[in-house]
Amino acid sequence: MLSYSAMMCGQSKLAITAINNMAKGIPPEWVKENAALADGFTAMPLEVLVRFGRWDEVLAAPEPPDYLPIARALRRCARGIAFAAKGDVASAKQEQAAFAAATMDVPEEARVGNNTAENLLAVARHLLAGEILYREGKIDEALTELREASRVEDTLRYSEPPDWIHPVRHALGATLLKEGRVAEAEKAYREDLTRQPNNGWSLYGLGRSLHLQGKDAEAQPIDAQFDQVWREADLKITSSCYCQPGP
Repeated sequence: MLSYSAMMCGQSKLAITAINNMAKGIPPEWVKENAALADGFTAMPLEVLVRFGRWDEVLAAPEPPDYLPIARALRRCARGIAFAAKGDVASAKQEQAAFAAATMDVPEEARVGNNTAENLLAVARHLLAGEILYREGKIDEALTELREASRVEDTLRYSEPPDWIHPVRHALGATLLKEGRVAEAEKAYREDLTRQPNNGWSLYGLGRSLHLQGKDAEAQPIDAQFDQVWREADLKITSSCYCQPGP
């Protein structure tokens, strides 16, 4: 919860430290003996690195042991996103294929928190596909995949923190803004804020989408809200997702 809260407020050092301390505090022998319970949670440090665009650290992360199939699959997804963000589409597609293969090793009954691993991995699959398709210049197909990832994310059962910890609409909104589809981006950010109130990433994106539509008066209270949420952040952002530069 501490890491998740810090993520939403732009406190990257606190978020990364907290999630790493959690992971290191779990005895390895306990993880092995309780792999079905621990599996999905062991991937969270990597997901926090994705949140903050720490691509080289994502790519340097070691592969989890074979008794953690969910974590192994999610690592492949994270690597694919990292390669896509760095513009290496060929490597991203290799990771996409490896991700698809890794998901076959996840038992049908596997769960991550309150959700099935199948649903969580579906979010990852569509998100990764969208990131790759966008780099291939297939804009509409990419947006379709990102929207599908958001739809599946919306079906996930409630958990604290969410079992999927970096909302897909942050990537969707950033991609829409990059394409100049600012009204659609505004809608995506407003939808996300109904689900994740006061999160800084969508407040930033919503403010940008309003300014880009000339709705400066409407944007002013959103900007003020963002400044309040981001007051202790250790980074400045130009986008709601490090997967895309700001418009």
